[in-house]
Amino acid sequence: MNNQKINLKTEKELQEIILREKEKGTPDIEIGQKYGVTFRYIERLITQSQGLNISSLNVSKKIKTLYPRDFKEEQSTVWSFKQRGNWVTHSGEYRGNWSPFIPRNVILKYSNPGELVLDYFCGAGTTAVECKLLNRKCIALDINEKAIELAKENINFNIESRQLTFEKNHTQTYEPELLVSDARDLSSLKDNSVDLICAHPPYANIIHYTDSKEA
Repeated sequence: MNNQKINLKTEKELQEIILREKEKGTPDIEIGQKYGVTFRYIERLITQSQGLNISSLNVSKKIKTLYPRDFKEEQSTVWSFKQRGNWVTHSGEYRGNWSPFIPRNVILKYSNPGELVLDYFCGAGTTAVECKLLNRKCIALDINEKAIELAKENINFNIESRQLTFEKNHTQTYEPELLVSDARDLSSLKDNSVDLICAHPPYANIIHYTDSKEA
């Protein structure tokens, strides 16, 4: 680790600052460049501070806004976001989940209000949350029951009629359906029932999260 870019008195001070940056939704790459730390260092710090089991993650009920500020759909094949995105219940605490800007762009570009979006790698429910906000039906699956429990917490928010943004005069909202299920078996879905698949594949062993088998 090289933390010479910013003069900090102690290692603890550096760690506290990095954790505050993560709470704000600052991307890992930006934190690394700003404080001279590696991705592995950030990963270990978050694991140590938040615990290894995803069941220990808490969903904040303090919702500041339902929608991203000054959002514009991406118009090129290379998408870049200044912030990770932390509107409604979105958070970077669940390691490996994607920025909500990604499913928001995909859903708006490739589906219409009222259509069904499938996410068979649900995780913390990022795609399901966006479907709820964007008036899409959603079936979200995950093999990990703890992940589904967390996702259910994340979609548990109310939208007042005055806060809704509707497309093409579509005025109906939908609650996502979250299920514990294996992505390798989609036989429970009806043929031709899905309009869009919007899923973030797991990293498998690409990123080392922990040596604990109980994580």
